[in-house]
Amino acid sequence: MASKEIRCIVAPLTYGHVLVPNIVVAELMDFTMPEPLRRAPDWILGELVWNGWQVPVISFEHLISDSAANTVTAKARILIIKTLGESIQVNYIGLIIQGLPRLKKITADNLLENLADELSEGVFSEVSIDELEAMIPEIGGLTRLVEDAAYGN
Repeated sequence: MASKEIRCIVAPLTYGHVLVPNIVVAELMDFTMPEPLRRAPDWILGELVWNGWQVPVISFEHLISDSAANTVTAKARILIIKTLGESIQVNYIGLIIQGLPRLKKITADNLLENLADELSEGVFSEVSIDELEAMIPEIGGLTRLVEDAAYGN
């Protein structure tokens, strides 16, 4: 019996990769400095207007590790992901990535979950895909974190 596969995007970060299902990716764009938000934590770089939507732009690495910097290199891009209806205010989130993402077919044969004692807030799982280390964001939790941090009272 053939193994089921999921088409995903593997996007490079400064240290490691982020893995998201292809279905949540709305667009990949060149890096544009977002407009800063008042009272937002350091991991939120600001927001930009994309297709009529206000999109918060975040450093996923800085969110999950305070020691990670908000690195914007010459290779930086913004990966716009859909939040899947988890919020009325935040319909899309922009993730800072470092370079071009790759399409990857994920199967039970090439995915191995790395068992961690405790996962960072906003992370669903840490995995290895064909020996490549990646983090899978928990999109619902990430959406709530961004909404509270960017637009909360």
